Amino acid sequence: MTECEKCDVLPLPLPREGRLYLWPPVKHSAGKVIAQIRKIGHQVTASDSLSTLHTDFPQDGLADLVQSVLDVLQPEEAANTKALIMDSPTAPGIDDFSRATSLDALHARIGASWLTGVLRKNRLRSVFQPIFAIDNLSVPHAHECLIRAVDDEGGMISPDRLFGAAKSADLLFQLDRAARAANVRNAFAAGIDNVFINFTPSSIYDPNSCLRSTIQVVNECGFDRSKVVFEVIETDKVSSVSHLRGILESYRASGFRVALDDVGSGYSTLNMLSQLRPDIIKIDRELIDGVDQDIYKQAIVSKLIDLAKQIGIEVVAEGIERQQELDFLIDRGVDFVQGFLLGRPAAKRFEAAA
Repeated sequence: MTECEKCDVLPLPLPREGRLYLWPPVKHSAGKVIAQIRKIGHQVTASDSLSTLHTDFPQDGLADLVQSVLDVLQPEEAANTKALIMDSPTAPGIDDFSRATSLDALHARIGASWLTGVLRKNRLRSVFQPIFAIDNLSVPHAHECLIRAVDDEGGMISPDRLFGAAKSADLLFQLDRAARAANVRNAFAAGIDNVFINFTPSSIYDPNSCLRSTIQVVNECGFDRSKVVFEVIETDKVSSVSHLRGILESYRASGFRVALDDVGSGYSTLNMLSQLRPDIIKIDRELIDGVDQDIYKQAIVSKLIDLAKQIGIEVVAEGIERQQELDFLIDRGVDFVQGFLLGRPAAKRFEAAA
């Protein structure tokens, strides 16, 4: 398997001074950009067709320059304006164009410089939430690995902020890869050998390349691959079922198991079952919330459990916070349970109370 540059290589740090190249989508946009750059006192050079612009920025002046340009563009224009940073006043070569991104993403990357620091300095941490087999609620069957990060001052960075910044800055590929590897290593260090590892399908182009580094880490830690479950997060937002099927088939061919989360959140996730045929499904936590009090949720959850049993899929009910919810699920014959009632995410392996 070859290296996946998109997943495995972090972008170079933004230079303190250099040259900004811009490719606006239309001449009208280019005209606004030229006028704004000149207004703030910078020189700008444009091609005859106005399809390519460039301007030099002084030391530590990139953020202000980019913000000034964004101030005169509509959101659609900013999203469709390509941008490239050079650290010297030279024309970009062929290899440089692979670093071009949208002006929006460049702006987000400037604001999320802390994220590249997190990735470069390996400041990703894991917490582990226990998953119990329904016939043994004392000892976890497995743990779901949930990624966190630490800032320069040692404060915790929430996953929402982490992945939100990565998506805006076009760094989701790098973060998702790093999170998978960190979760495997951190689980190994915590003495956990049966794990659920989350991944985002949109962060994987070619599974044979993009998953290479994750598999290497699994091998380094000596995990039994049959005890490693790769869990698709945001299943209901998958845009290409065929692409996801290729990813899951690659995982299975490598000896791992696969799970879908949020099943039951919409027709799309149910429709995926016949195409993806996962080993495990996780019932959407919204269906579990108050299921003991809602006959509609009871009917849906019961049918999901029955359907899964008919086709040989194991079922995890997650998000359990009340005893009544757990009692209902036990009565319906769910396979595994997870939630705050049973155990909260923690930085170490769950230990049963004495």
